[in-house]
Amino acid sequence: MPTNADYNELVSQLAFKQQRNDAIYRLIGAINARDLARVTVRPEVKGSLIQGLTHENAKVRWWCLQLMDHLADESFIPYILPLLDDPVGKVRKHAIHALTCDICKPDKCGLALNEEVRRRIEAAAQMDPDHRVRQEARRGLSAWAQAQTIVQPCRPNIDLQ
Repeated sequence: MPTNADYNELVSQLAFKQQRNDAIYRLIGAINARDLARVTVRPEVKGSLIQGLTHENAKVRWWCLQLMDHLADESFIPYILPLLDDPVGKVRKHAIHALTCDICKPDKCGLALNEEVRRRIEAAAQMDPDHRVRQEARRGLSAWAQAQTIVQPCRPNIDLQ
């Protein structure tokens, strides 16, 4: 049975293109979006993905966000929020995407985001130094405004046993 250290090592391997797909498969059990929508993630893997959000390598942070985006677990939200201030624009942009994109989520079911999250994304839309981050924030806010209803929370793909 893999240990937490094994999962942490797999998360670190996300930095390397040659190792990435194998690492994702060993962590999550799927690679493509359709299959990711059907997986159940072990709590140990979830913890390693959360730790990966603070990894020194921006590629690891980005790939952890990418996986979280498709897993649609609202318990990830407090760990994603600090990445709205990441020093790397691509990571900030993907943090916004992971929070706001319904299309990537299983059953197109978006995360239930509170007003604090909305304010943070509004601030990024106005003040982020990277125009791509501002654009992603505006896209997320626009989609949110179009919905104009409270999003039904998604069923997380996490094994709670």
